[in-house]
Amino acid sequence: MNQFHSATKALSHSAVLHDDVRPTWSAGAVSWLLGSPLSDQRLAVLDLGSGTGLGTRTIATLGHTVTAVDTSADMLSVLRKSCEELPPGVANRITTTSGSAERIPLGDQSVDAIICLQAWHWVEPEQATHECDRVLKPNGMMGMAWHTWDRTNTWVQALATIVESDGTPADQTLSVPGEFAGRGTFERKELPFNHELTVGQLVQLASSWSFVTQRSDQHAVLAKIRYLGEQTASPDTGLVSFPHITAAFRLQRPGRGVTG
Repeated sequence: MNQFHSATKALSHSAVLHDDVRPTWSAGAVSWLLGSPLSDQRLAVLDLGSGTGLGTRTIATLGHTVTAVDTSADMLSVLRKSCEELPPGVANRITTTSGSAERIPLGDQSVDAIICLQAWHWVEPEQATHECDRVLKPNGMMGMAWHTWDRTNTWVQALATIVESDGTPADQTLSVPGEFAGRGTFERKELPFNHELTVGQLVQLASSWSFVTQRSDQHAVLAKIRYLGEQTASPDTGLVSFPHITAAFRLQRPGRGVTG
């Protein structure tokens, strides 16, 4: 197998792993990010940096049409494959297209809302903000969110002791992204989220974290994580409870009322 095909296979495996073990996005969190639309209100939504569509599928399930944009062909391929398992009415509301936050492949004022989940920290903010302004309709909604660890939980503290050799990293979700200052009223909300997964999935999830893969002792670290998971997994379900806090922001543009 040549180097190109080896790299492609590795990327595909990474995308599948991402979809299998990363936390999903709840209907409640996504609805809030969209501006808490009424139950019969249907929006055209851009999922920016969609990855494998962990949020895309939630948006479509809520009844909205959604365009998933990502730079990774492998991630989008996994999303398209996952659509085969969705009810046709939900899958038909999903469109996938390659693109970036700096060059969004959509027309001017073409979407009612933009959601960026676990991805805004990867973009060039000035260009991305300009592009979001371009494609968003007047009075549209901009939402972004990150899943963060619930560090008040003793299990999470034990996990952090294993993986964070340099101490607790700075939390970049405590304040509104600066590039949106002055563009409207930004709201921030924290939503508790419990990510349940098997011990094997926990180890796979940890193996996908860059701060673990870059360590010279990563095998020992993963072994410790497996032991932690085995000690705390439910004897009834075999699942490990990994508490998170979803840090969510939404921008209310002037002239649009927001409820919820």
